[in-house]
Amino acid sequence: SLCSVISGVGEMDIEKDSPKKEEDAQAEERPYPDCPFLLLDVRDRDAYEQCHIVGAYSYPIATLSRTMNPYTNNILEYKNAHGKIIIVYDNDERLASQAATTMCERGFENLFMLSGGLKVLAQKIPEGLITGTLPVSCQVAAPSGSSRRRTTLRVPPTRAENKWRFSADDLQKLKHYLAEEHVPSDTASRLTRGVPGHDSKLSSVRSNPSLPSPAGNMGSLSSRSQSRTSIQNRPWK
Repeated sequence: SLCSVISGVGEMDIEKDSPKKEEDAQAEERPYPDCPFLLLDVRDRDAYEQCHIVGAYSYPIATLSRTMNPYTNNILEYKNAHGKIIIVYDNDERLASQAATTMCERGFENLFMLSGGLKVLAQKIPEGLITGTLPVSCQVAAPSGSSRRRTTLRVPPTRAENKWRFSADDLQKLKHYLAEEHVPSDTASRLTRGVPGHDSKLSSVRSNPSLPSPAGNMGSLSSRSQSRTSIQNRPWK
């Protein structure tokens, strides 16, 4: 009524209801409650708007160069938090590796980088995990002389859907692709190294005189040791 508005009751009711609406809006713009991981897309904002992983936040690498408040509230909440990790990614690791190195040097101990970036992720899981249109550099190369690829390059990319949670259809697609990834493709895969009898096969292969001797693999072994050393220098790898 008019009297309640004059006495200030109406204003008090508005102030009491407004925080609830703000909390509801923030809940819609967040992934799952108490999510154990925080996904950060370190590409520029335009690339994020074109394509990104569902539930990822836009955090351009240029933000790290700020002298004041370079981290968002979400990042500070997840930094070195027990049971939670932070994952950074880009198209092909170039920007993500720089961001991860800088953040680790600044005290982040629970930081990881998505190996291969969106380029490898789109090849392994082409549906269900990424929203929007993949950039050309992340798409699988079409056969040479294909007119279809030329036409797709002229079409402007559509804006990625602003979704924070996976739908039931997305989860079914992810389940399908993950099941395919866990099936060993050959006998030399990582999953078959612990199978009984596999060591005997390796010994028989090494004893075959028609195959190269183990001494010929010294170069590859040294390169592997160097790669392990480089990984130890980069804990986020």
